[in-house]
Amino acid sequence: MPRRSAGRTRRWRRRGWGRDRKKKLRRDWESVKVSVLREAVLASSSSTPTSARCSCPPATRSSSNTENDDYWGDGGDGSGRNMLGQLLMEVRRRLRDE
Repeated sequence: MPRRSAGRTRRWRRRGWGRDRKKKLRRDWESVKVSVLREAVLASSSSTPTSARCSCPPATRSSSNTENDDYWGDGGDGSGRNMLGQLLMEVRRRLRDE
């Protein structure tokens, strides 16, 4: 069995931390979660000029297709809120207009 690299192992651990429901969320999480993700997407997209250009293709709609999440994604059938897709489009517009 191949060994995982240290970086890959850390990424898998971080992924699990976000899904661990035993850990307490911030008290104000419901009111700040969209702005927190907006800042993360913006920081990720504008970290280098190349990534900013790559994240701004001409698009009229962005969708995060997943059956597991009807808040951040589209619920798999388009009935979800798709907040991640909306934030991606917002950041694309923001970077394009700068």
